[in-house]
Amino acid sequence: MIKQLLHIILVSALLFSCNKTNTKKIDLKESFSYTDARPFGTSVAYDMLQDAYSNTKINIVKKDFAENYNWTNDTNSVYFNISKSYYVEERDIDAMLEFVYKGNTMVISANNFDTNFFNRLICTQYKEPEIYSKTLLRQTSTTYTNALSLFTDTFHYFYAPFANHFPELNSSYARVIGYNQNGDCNMFVFFWGTGRLILHAEPRAFSNYFLLENNNYLYMQQLLQMLPVSARSVYWDNFYNRKNAIKKSGNNGNSLNAIFKHPSLSSAFLIALSLLLFYIFFNAKRRQRVIPVVKPNDNTSIAFAEAIAGLYLNKKDNKVIAEKMISFLNDHVRSKYFFNTSLNDQQYTENLSRKSGVDFDHVYKLTMAMRQSMVSPKITDESLLELNSLIETFLKH
Repeated sequence: MIKQLLHIILVSALLFSCNKTNTKKIDLKESFSYTDARPFGTSVAYDMLQDAYSNTKINIVKKDFAENYNWTNDTNSVYFNISKSYYVEERDIDAMLEFVYKGNTMVISANNFDTNFFNRLICTQYKEPEIYSKTLLRQTSTTYTNALSLFTDTFHYFYAPFANHFPELNSSYARVIGYNQNGDCNMFVFFWGTGRLILHAEPRAFSNYFLLENNNYLYMQQLLQMLPVSARSVYWDNFYNRKNAIKKSGNNGNSLNAIFKHPSLSSAFLIALSLLLFYIFFNAKRRQRVIPVVKPNDNTSIAFAEAIAGLYLNKKDNKVIAEKMISFLNDHVRSKYFFNTSLNDQQYTENLSRKSGVDFDHVYKLTMAMRQSMVSPKITDESLLELNSLIETFLKH
């Protein structure tokens, strides 16, 4: 039984090791580069554009639109861009609209368009969150409108669904020319001046993977048939699909400029900045310092008296202690009741009892104990304790 179990484990280990081949994983990076032959490069689309304009040299654009746009007399030209994001500045938008107005054609396919750009066109875009689109791989499709479907109505492939679309269009200038599998507009043409601006929401539809699937190359071909038959110049934009496109299109890496491009983001930024300024302003006032806990002063007189009493107790000098106690009591009586404290005065006991309100018998015992202490050469501990008890009882009244 044990041998059979070992054989099973050995065979399973061999099969597992055989399955771990060194096959290279397919690179699905969406570069959309015209030189990239990987699944999501655009070398096939670039070659088809070259074939469509075989008599015209294709110019590779490597700067943003405003820097590159110096074709003031350029008409009947074609500009082609396939990128993941298409973020532009105001000066780029002005140059693009002027380029189209003069009779040129622009084709831009991107997942993310600049908000200010769409505000100028009075259109909107819906972008499917990538965390959903990349986890729900399935058979998906895209199509042109019936008037433009020359070969087939629908083009399919298996990957992330074509969910990006344009929910709102400027009906005065825009016309729908393409839909995704949900029937939402994913491509439209914007007529401006004597030119046309074609915007597309799914750049993967022009990837190598999509165009080489079945007869999907016809999707690109039908788009090319909407462009001028002959063009004075053809431009392929290679700037906005590069890694540094977002950074460079943000005014030389200025992150604040990138924030203020988007109205909602700029509003959130200004609100956060205002709250921060309010916080700084109200906390800039001088705060009251923490009041330290003041330790009560020690009663040095009591400590001194205790120290002196301790000396007398150590020496067993009860006579001196009794004299100090009597002297303390006499000072108290003079300051409180204002009469003579001479122990020889026969009226002392009666006056002290009457003014203090203490029982006459107790005052009499106190007076006799004080007189005895004054005339005795030595005082025992018992007598000292009795005198102390009588004085304490008197002072409590």
